[in-house]
Amino acid sequence: MDKSRLLKKGFQVLRVLIPVILIWWLLSQVDWRSIWPLMQNISWPLLLVSVTLFSASEVVIAVRWRFLLRFQQIEVPFTKLLGLVFVGIFVSNFLPTTVGGDVVKMVGVAQERKGRAVVVASVVADRLYNLAGMFFLLPLAITLKGVPFFTMEGRSNWLSSAVLLAWLSSWPEIAVRARRTWNAVRTWFISPRCVLAALMFSWLSIGLAFSSFWMVTLALGVSISYWQASAVAMLSYFIALIPIAINGLGVAEGSKVYFLILQGVSLEQSVAAALIIRLVTLFVSLFGGLRLAWGWRGLLSVTDVPIEIQTEEKDQK
Repeated sequence: MDKSRLLKKGFQVLRVLIPVILIWWLLSQVDWRSIWPLMQNISWPLLLVSVTLFSASEVVIAVRWRFLLRFQQIEVPFTKLLGLVFVGIFVSNFLPTTVGGDVVKMVGVAQERKGRAVVVASVVADRLYNLAGMFFLLPLAITLKGVPFFTMEGRSNWLSSAVLLAWLSSWPEIAVRARRTWNAVRTWFISPRCVLAALMFSWLSIGLAFSSFWMVTLALGVSISYWQASAVAMLSYFIALIPIAINGLGVAEGSKVYFLILQGVSLEQSVAAALIIRLVTLFVSLFGGLRLAWGWRGLLSVTDVPIEIQTEEKDQK
């Protein structure tokens, strides 16, 4: 086994160990005698609303994906796209070490005979619009207490991040991959009509997901506003993008606990909220598991997946 493969294996092991360590540490800090009364008083109707809102958020993602495809005059049945969206989150949550959710969506939608390169690239464009929608919501962070975004230290951190991004952009391999991806998806980002509509779908989906998290906090008796809950969810989303844990497991929960505590929420309530919203996500993703069991199991056995995005011209050749 060469050195690069050994390093890759070691990184994969770390991505499993880090979530386990983080979650174990969080749970070890909790006074479990306070958890039982908390769970006894939880509002189960609000939890049902949370599940409904998160499910609706995923439905809107499927609507956005269909819009992006129809913008390129490609028709894929909405039921198929909706099924692939739920299969994607199921795979990301339960089978993260084999294939990623986006790859499964690429494989599933690429089975269409026409415009294969375009339908594969649409998955990337869809993901980028979700990221862009989140990015435009960063000002929500000002609703949080104790987060040093506008202090000298905060400005220094942002400056350091900008310098790091500038350095990474000069790295030839990353620059080539970025240009290749942009060439594949640029059509969706140069039309003002497409950009505005896709961002509107993104903000609707994100708003529903934030509402789902807010319902969890309300169910636990946490007194924070919708905007504070949204800011906590948004910041934890960006932190979970750091590729040190599978699907952000442990990292997302730890960041939610940290930001909730800054808002005056108790440790027990914060840990409960972070874990319950993860359970809500897992529960909703089970719809994707049912869809996999009902006729789409072959998606997981595909070995030659279209990870590298190609241009439409190359696909036509």
